[in-house]
Amino acid sequence: MAKRQRKSASPQEKKRESAARPRVPSLQGREPEIALIDQLLDRMDQGGSALVFSGAPGVGKSALLEEAKSRARDRGIIVLSMAGVLAEVHLAFAGLEQALRPLMKPVKSLVSHQRSALLNAFGMSDDATEAPDVWLVALAALTLLTGSASRKPILLVADDVQWLDEATREVLSFVSRRLSSDSIVLLLAAREGFDFPFGDVDTLRHVIPALDDADAARLLDVQAPGLSKELRSRFLREASGNPLALVELPRGSRADDDHEATWLPLTQRLERTFSSRLSDLPDAARTLLYIAAENDGTSLYEIMRAGEALLGRSIAIDAFAPAIAVKLIDLDTTEARFRHPLVRSAIHQAVDIATRQKVHAALADVIEDQDRRLWHRATASIGPDDELATEHDLMAARALRRGAVAMAIDVLQVAARLSSTISARRERLLQAAELAADLGRPELLEKLLRGAEVDGTDRLSAARVGWCREMSQFLIVSDPGRTPTLIALADQARAAGAGDLAANLLWRAAQRCWWSNASSTVCGNVLAATSELGLPDADPRRIAICGYVEPLRRGGEIYARLKVLSEARGSDPHVARVLGSTANVVGAFDLGASFLAESSAELRKQARIGNLARVLFAQAWAEMEIGDWVGAKREAEEAVRFAEETGSTVWTAAGTIVKAKLAGMQGDLRQSEAHAAHAERLILSIGASFLLAMLQLARGIATIGAGRHSEAFEHLRRLFSPADPAFNAGLQFFALADFVEAAVQTDHAQAAHRVIEEIERVSAPRPVPWVATMLSYAKALVAANEDAEQSFLQGLGPAAKKWPFLRARLLLGYGVWLRRQRRSANARAPLREARDIFDALGASPWSERAREELRASGETSLRRIEQVWENLTPQELHIAQLAAQGLSNKVIGTRLYLSHRTIGYHLHRVFSKTGITSRSGLASMLSMAQSGAS
Repeated sequence: MAKRQRKSASPQEKKRESAARPRVPSLQGREPEIALIDQLLDRMDQGGSALVFSGAPGVGKSALLEEAKSRARDRGIIVLSMAGVLAEVHLAFAGLEQALRPLMKPVKSLVSHQRSALLNAFGMSDDATEAPDVWLVALAALTLLTGSASRKPILLVADDVQWLDEATREVLSFVSRRLSSDSIVLLLAAREGFDFPFGDVDTLRHVIPALDDADAARLLDVQAPGLSKELRSRFLREASGNPLALVELPRGSRADDDHEATWLPLTQRLERTFSSRLSDLPDAARTLLYIAAENDGTSLYEIMRAGEALLGRSIAIDAFAPAIAVKLIDLDTTEARFRHPLVRSAIHQAVDIATRQKVHAALADVIEDQDRRLWHRATASIGPDDELATEHDLMAARALRRGAVAMAIDVLQVAARLSSTISARRERLLQAAELAADLGRPELLEKLLRGAEVDGTDRLSAARVGWCREMSQFLIVSDPGRTPTLIALADQARAAGAGDLAANLLWRAAQRCWWSNASSTVCGNVLAATSELGLPDADPRRIAICGYVEPLRRGGEIYARLKVLSEARGSDPHVARVLGSTANVVGAFDLGASFLAESSAELRKQARIGNLARVLFAQAWAEMEIGDWVGAKREAEEAVRFAEETGSTVWTAAGTIVKAKLAGMQGDLRQSEAHAAHAERLILSIGASFLLAMLQLARGIATIGAGRHSEAFEHLRRLFSPADPAFNAGLQFFALADFVEAAVQTDHAQAAHRVIEEIERVSAPRPVPWVATMLSYAKALVAANEDAEQSFLQGLGPAAKKWPFLRARLLLGYGVWLRRQRRSANARAPLREARDIFDALGASPWSERAREELRASGETSLRRIEQVWENLTPQELHIAQLAAQGLSNKVIGTRLYLSHRTIGYHLHRVFSKTGITSRSGLASMLSMAQSGAS
């Protein structure tokens, strides 16, 4: 009779089987943690999540991860895993490659720049023209994971996160923030006390406690039955509820165990327990353990071949048997793994230095990977080796091409140690310091600079040190004393023939002039030093330096140069950012928005989200001034998201200020103040006075809209008060229209006149069009009746069309003036146009004022009808706009650094909120969203 085929179990049956499985002894007392794992696995169809376990060594983190893997497999979930190893922490993306190896087949389907970034990161390709940003690698990893998860859920497990390479940890953090709509669970374990940025407020974190007395006793009785009462009590006391200690201390105990050892810290006590087993092992087994402990891989082949080299004879696999018998190491067909990281640590400490160097030399002879081989050669090296140092220079270059900046810094430090001359050592440490400055690692930077030992006689090296320290400074912190130092450093660099470095130093000095309200003398010194460099007129840094040092005085001249450059653009996002930010600084927002959009598009392709946050903030501010409030909301929201992701408080605060100003102009005073209060807390934590000035601009316009002019005047006057922390000479003209309006309404006309006269004097003879339009508006508000009309009409010239909100305010002011001159019929046209512009922008306080004035002039208006798209969040609106262009969910996800399922989720919400049932219907709806910018 044929055997009856067993019916495959359902997911529910598999879950019951999993729950009924005999408990692993080391999981005694871990029911709460297992229940938490089950909860995450059971809810994967509702979206992804992340959980971080932390706890002391031996508390059972790895055992819980193994249990999670088993339970996931029982449910038919794909399990991917990685584990950090201290010896491998220098290998960039090693952990990520370990986990993604099973998913590499569909890598061909990735868009080209993602595919190239991932392959280069894993060392599978070497054709990159520039280093990929770690976030581009992260985006490629997210695409692979979410693509696979759309077919089958995924559990991604990372053990010993504290020993994963930094690049892998950054990728894991990036992915963890984007799991809301994907069937992916991230489960991480890290040692207590290891603090690393990961996830967001929704990320679950759980500290695994020691076992209680009852569970500890049960575990000990299972692992070491028959102990005497005295020994049992002793081990329970020493273990203090640590499962690994309860398992291993009895196993390593001897009758003559010295009392001093029992009083060691538990971790050291366990290490001594493990290392005590070494002395009883045969020479071959002990040697193989030494090699395994020092190897930055787990290859059984590498360990055995190195062992043969050290022992001078052939060895078989059974040479490991004694070490396996005392439970120090496990083998499978191709790999050797220690039972616990503390075993590796114990063996590493047991090896004397001479033996350790021999081990690394043997590994260097058998390892095929070029970079790993070099690491072992360097570790085995005693004293300088210039040839090896040069090979490490090439290794650092390879690391940079892969986007592994942290690894390149480590490699350059090794190369410096191997250098035979002081000058070569200094050069390599300075290169590493420049990379550390770019990464924002001030402590590492100072360590590298101390090691470089630069003295005052080496003028170029001293300038490089100054540049590194400057770039590591917290951005936008007001420190007027730094600017003269930067000028002096630029002079040193110029004298040493390093014109490019000198230009960069002066560009930074110019920024500090703007941030820190530098004196006219200091500003003049920056300009004089710049002229000595002989930079071409079209050099972006020369234009930027002039703009930041004298934004109002040179505004017209810079506007003309920027206009010419705007017609002949390249694709360098850095140049576009410099030009765009300079345009903003002088008030040329029409050009700034264009330059910055170009820069953000290119940075988006390169996934440089740290720089992208800064550019998106500047782009949002420019779009806000040119009337594209929809775009400004979108950019501000994304700027905040990316800034929070990269830990940039400055740009988080900056993007939040834009959100506060937009909410205020649209009449949501409560939301505006909530954003403002949040931004203020961030600003005060970092001391960025420049942002405090921008915050006063946001609060000023919000309170003007609410009709609270006295409050607005108090907010705005702070920009003009030298003793106030919000004082900023470079931003004062930004406040011109608002300050004058608030002053006129609160009987401070004299203060308004002073500000108008000063700005008109400094900006003459060619103010930027935006400034000229504001001056006309301000002069109309303070003018005698017979002069006001000329100023209104002058302000309403062709240039005003670039600034819809300002133009609408001019129209409203002109209409009010005409009505008060008893020219009501003439007043209706400008009031009607003002109302329509305000309606299109959603500037409800001003819309209502225009309607009131129209009623007073004899014309009634229908109430503004809220548009369907206004119910969407900025992110939903952004996604809808991209979908309306015909882009697929996958392409949209690539642009926004989200998974395609997350895009699908947001589109579903868009359709639900708007009642639109297809993408084709989005275009007509969204055309209204763009009308405010026209």
